[in-house]
Amino acid sequence: MDAIADPNFQQTKLRSTATEDIPSLLTVVLDISPRLWAEFDHRSGEKQSVTTVLKSLIVFLNSHLAFNSANQVAVIAAFSQGIQYLYPRSSDTSEQNAGNSKDLSIISSHMYRRFRNVDETLIEEFYKLYQREESLIDKPVQKSTLSGAMAAALTYTNRLTKEFESISLRSRLLVITCGSSREKDEIFQYIPIMNCIFSATKLKCPIDVIKIGGNKQSTFLQQTTDATNGVYIHLESTNGIIQYLSTAMSIDPSLRQIIVRPTQGSVDFRTSCYLTGKVVAIGYICSVCLCVLSIIPPGNKCPACDSQFDERVIAKLKKKPVVPKGTLKKVKKKV
Repeated sequence: MDAIADPNFQQTKLRSTATEDIPSLLTVVLDISPRLWAEFDHRSGEKQSVTTVLKSLIVFLNSHLAFNSANQVAVIAAFSQGIQYLYPRSSDTSEQNAGNSKDLSIISSHMYRRFRNVDETLIEEFYKLYQREESLIDKPVQKSTLSGAMAAALTYTNRLTKEFESISLRSRLLVITCGSSREKDEIFQYIPIMNCIFSATKLKCPIDVIKIGGNKQSTFLQQTTDATNGVYIHLESTNGIIQYLSTAMSIDPSLRQIIVRPTQGSVDFRTSCYLTGKVVAIGYICSVCLCVLSIIPPGNKCPACDSQFDERVIAKLKKKPVVPKGTLKKVKKKV
């Protein structure tokens, strides 16, 4: 009994190691242009691949909400005419088509209420927008609005971060895009995408990218994930996309330093010319807006910020190299 009473045997209070669960915001940018997905289906032989992506995305969003009751989600669609919030709704007045979508059958009536609210809203808004886009499929190809959707997602992230400033809301951004004939438009989005990279870095918001089909090496999207500590995955097919979403894309930002993430190989850090759109390794750069050019612009003005270049510098750049007389004869003799 004396031994039990000895202070060495007395229980000491353990230091509390429990940490408070910090809520997380997951914002998804989905490129839903029907022309892109139709071209992908034609090349890959799949049918309605965008529907497969939507169903997998719903499961992914539900799993994110299940981790913490305070977690938040948002889905933004990038289409040919602009961008639109699929969830939360951009307006609460669009209720007339509720329950009319045929794919609402995938939602059980006994589902957790929060899951059901997100899923129903997402499916309704998605199909209304997708059907409206299909009616414009015969019109000329519009420029990609992916960079605008990413900027809107970061703006929404910043707003919610300010609202939840007292609890330090974590955030991350997932971009799902389909590569096809519009891949050439990426080179003209370099400056907007770089602005998104700077904003995401300041917000400490990793940007993950899933690219389906098209060219495996997406230069600027790879640079985006590398600069923001994100994950880049290229898929040849939509089959099994739910596995990638539930594994590689579910890694919390706070754990990415200790978990082995999928590698994306070598990243091409070259930029593109603002005028020609070609990827260049050596070129000219504007000292005001850092616009990269592969040729001397017409009018000796920056095409991005309209700054006037120094005429003496332009004259030096245009001056051809001078070969001293007799040099060519000496070279011929040596040969």
